[in-house]
Amino acid sequence: MFKGYIIEELINERRVKKADVYRFADIQKATLDNIIKGTNIPNCNTLEKIADFFNVPIDIFFERDINIKDNTMYNGNVIKQLLLDKKVPNKELLRYIGTEANASLAQIVNGNPTVKRLEKVADFFGVSMDTFFEREKPFKQTGISKSDDTSYYIEKIELLEKIIKEKDERIKLLENVNQLLTKHT
Repeated sequence: MFKGYIIEELINERRVKKADVYRFADIQKATLDNIIKGTNIPNCNTLEKIADFFNVPIDIFFERDINIKDNTMYNGNVIKQLLLDKKVPNKELLRYIGTEANASLAQIVNGNPTVKRLEKVADFFGVSMDTFFEREKPFKQTGISKSDDTSYYIEKIELLEKIIKEKDERIKLLENVNQLLTKHT
């Protein structure tokens, strides 16, 4: 079961601002507050961004045994491969997650399933949630030691540079759209 309060614990433990988390995850402050309270379950993209922000595996938010992988984006094809490898009929998985519609399996594999549904799939196969994601870097299970300080800050700087680059690209796109709109009016 999803444990949103763990995000609050990470915020306090890492001494980061809640604003940095919700901005990085590209969600509203109220949404993050509701996720932390447990009144809102994040989708996979949001949860992945939060996990990336803290450099932790996704399973930490479920208090599962953490199987650290070198995994950054959702890959639903892993589910198809698990079904084939384990020779499990689609209907058996669908029944386990509480639906019978094949369209639901397509949405899970090809779309952006809810964390709640993806957790059921992970439980069904007995795998880590991180199995369904391809991340850019491995995760650290422990806090930062003195020897890790330099690499920690280098990672944070690289992450901030990536955010700035993406923001600049969005601004450029908006400026182009604005120019197009002003030409047509």
